[in-house]
Amino acid sequence: MKRNLITTLLLITFTAQAFSDDSKVITAALKDVTVFFIGTELTHTASVQLVKGENQITVEGISPVINQNSLQIKINNGVIVSSFEYSIDYLQNEKQSTVTKKIADSIAFYNDHLTKITADIKISNDMLALLKQGITHNITVAEKSLATEELNKNIDVFQTKSIEYTSAIAKLEKERTTVKNKIERLKQQLEQEKVKHGKNSGILKLKLSSPIAVNAQLTIKYFSASAHWIPFYDINISSPETPINLTTKAGVQQTTGIDWNKVNITLSTGIPNNGRTAPVFKAWFLREQYSYQYEEENEEDKDIVQNSLSYAKQDRPISERNITIRGIGSGNNTQYPLYVVNGVIVNEQEAPSINPDEIASVNILKGDAATSVYGSRAANGVVVITTKTMEDYVLQSETQLNRTFAIDIPYTVKSDGKAQIIELEKQIINNAEYKYYCAPKLDKQTYLIAEIAEWEKLNLMSGQANITYDGTYMGQSTIDAASANAKLTFTLGGDKRISVKREKMQEFSSVKFLGSDTKILLTYKITVRNNQNRDITMILKDQYPLSTHKDITVALEETTMPHVNREDIGIITWEETLKAGETKEYTISYSVKYPKGMKLNL
Repeated sequence: MKRNLITTLLLITFTAQAFSDDSKVITAALKDVTVFFIGTELTHTASVQLVKGENQITVEGISPVINQNSLQIKINNGVIVSSFEYSIDYLQNEKQSTVTKKIADSIAFYNDHLTKITADIKISNDMLALLKQGITHNITVAEKSLATEELNKNIDVFQTKSIEYTSAIAKLEKERTTVKNKIERLKQQLEQEKVKHGKNSGILKLKLSSPIAVNAQLTIKYFSASAHWIPFYDINISSPETPINLTTKAGVQQTTGIDWNKVNITLSTGIPNNGRTAPVFKAWFLREQYSYQYEEENEEDKDIVQNSLSYAKQDRPISERNITIRGIGSGNNTQYPLYVVNGVIVNEQEAPSINPDEIASVNILKGDAATSVYGSRAANGVVVITTKTMEDYVLQSETQLNRTFAIDIPYTVKSDGKAQIIELEKQIINNAEYKYYCAPKLDKQTYLIAEIAEWEKLNLMSGQANITYDGTYMGQSTIDAASANAKLTFTLGGDKRISVKREKMQEFSSVKFLGSDTKILLTYKITVRNNQNRDITMILKDQYPLSTHKDITVALEETTMPHVNREDIGIITWEETLKAGETKEYTISYSVKYPKGMKLNL
């Protein structure tokens, strides 16, 4: 009896210890993502049931590529995080997905089939060679014995059998090519699946101390450098008479090791890992520098990760989230109002099924206000519904250091490094000036350009711009948000209707020898003709050389006025209005004096 009691107590003690050592495993769902130009902050949440006292929790679903110094763990209901440990599950790579295994099995099957086909081809080729050798021997014997019948019989056998073997070999070769292509496609698919499923997994082990048994909400935040976003633009210009449509877009890419499935994304122009301590001067002591060389070891920069990077989005009022679409009050029980969604008439069943969160506005038209626009169909009133555009889902804010775009639509971004395109903002530009530009010394083609003044008001970021003019893609331009230029300029393409010709005027050009010096005079004439049926603004540029040697003298002799002369870079600019069909001539003349025997790149 005593022995049984001791055994029971030991069993209870062992069970209690085993239970206390067990770690409850939970998966933290990714809820919010803030993506910076370089790096991202991820926010996970999880609900966990805790017992009174100490709890050991293992949290899965964390990125395997994080900055561990940035880990922030919060939990409510008075629960204390006693300790935590972050690690990486490297065995995750060995856990093959079902799809991956099927593909690998298919590759093995087709490889076996390919081996068999290759063997059949070799056997057929060997048999054909043996047939040829045997028939050649028989024909030689028949020729010596003058057995014509035997000779013809051997030739017929060779012809029949050789056709059979040749056809079989051709068929096998075709089948081998098909199998090889299948294997190659399967290998490519296998690599894609490995990218999706063959990832390590981040593990977070927590010790939580709870004063009571409670269901607590866990929030985990951390920074990862394995994501970024880049802004770019679509610029659409229909004609010089219409405004410019500028759309700001973002390309979001990530390789954090976890897929972002339907999460709220905020884009920030900040770069957290550049947040370093501002430099401070120290005393500069002069010391004698010895002749031998040595290297100084510089202390490595230490990244400072900000602890409050996320953008807290404000909840919308409940009244905005509970929109009910109804008919107008003047309607009777048997008639429905006319429903118009974004200018398109829809039936009475389709309109009320629209998600209220997707509606920007609802307007009710009655009586003459309805029938004057939509006719007799609107006798029972009109419900005009306007749904949200992408801009309605993007909440912009700006601080002293950065700009953020909080997107109110859940997005999915796979951890494969491929860009997910998100539209951020649309703007209409009405103040663009259109001019024609040519630098005939470099390129005789005349280009139509658009100049935008006060472009800083557009609040643009640096990035590439895709330009479409009159429905045709014209190529890319670059927007430099840090530029000091007064105007933002886009090149829209060449226009052959503006002809420009640059030619050297021999009668006004000469070479003279003055003592020990040589003086060259060069004169060029530029002819511009506007072959369009409307007036244009023409910008014309040419160049004269600058001296970098004390014995070389450059002088600008005669140039058509009016013009702007950038003496620091040697550029002459003419800007004038050319009437329809008008032709104008411009002249630039300069002299260069240099010592005899010196060779110049003129």
